[in-house]
Amino acid sequence: MITNIRITKQYEFLKKLTRLNRLSHAYLFSGNDRKQKEEIMSYILDVLLIQDADQITIRPGKDESALEITIAHIRTLSSFLSMSPWNSPYKAVMMYDAHFMNKEAQSAFLKLLEEPKGETLFFLHSEYPDLLLNTIRSRVQEFKFYSFAYETDELTAEEFEKLRKSDLVVRFAAAKILADSRGEIEEKLGQWLLIARDLLIKAIKNDSAEAGKLLQTIKALQEVSLALQTSNVNPRLALERLMLDF
Repeated sequence: MITNIRITKQYEFLKKLTRLNRLSHAYLFSGNDRKQKEEIMSYILDVLLIQDADQITIRPGKDESALEITIAHIRTLSSFLSMSPWNSPYKAVMMYDAHFMNKEAQSAFLKLLEEPKGETLFFLHSEYPDLLLNTIRSRVQEFKFYSFAYETDELTAEEFEKLRKSDLVVRFAAAKILADSRGEIEEKLGQWLLIARDLLIKAIKNDSAEAGKLLQTIKALQEVSLALQTSNVNPRLALERLMLDF
């Protein structure tokens, strides 16, 4: 059982539904707060006593060439759901980064949502729910979980400022180093985005030219972050594109 769960309205509402056994059969957890989504889902599974044998996890591969949820994943899911629960009141489906389902996979998954087999709970996680078919979103209950808790320290802010003042050669070298540490990209971009927004608020009052540059940087940060999350874009090329707008 997970402890120290951050109490939110979403958590309290889902907790109440779980206790009353009035859960819907399908939920979409959107937003960027992955930790809170995971904690709430784990709470539900624990309370409902859904054993590991009656859970299945679907997620895209980590390899860039396989960064997709395909029809093969959905067929595996369908086979899993065709069997009765082993030792639980429900079967549970956890799909992470659901927006990585390709068109064929989404169409096949829609049929499972429309005609769920037995007592099944679906939990879809996605930071980009708009990439899902409207017909899928209309058949799930969406709960939004957002966090703006990236920690920024003086060293990170200093690094950001140095990059902005450096020439392109230095920036491209930084892009290569960050691309080689793929697991750190998302957090780093989140930190830079917070720093850029703070600088923008200050610049708006005193320096319109600087504010314009920061707006361009913020837009580039958002675009690159989205591309890295939702496509097979080469991380180094994407980060080099970002450095052009630093």
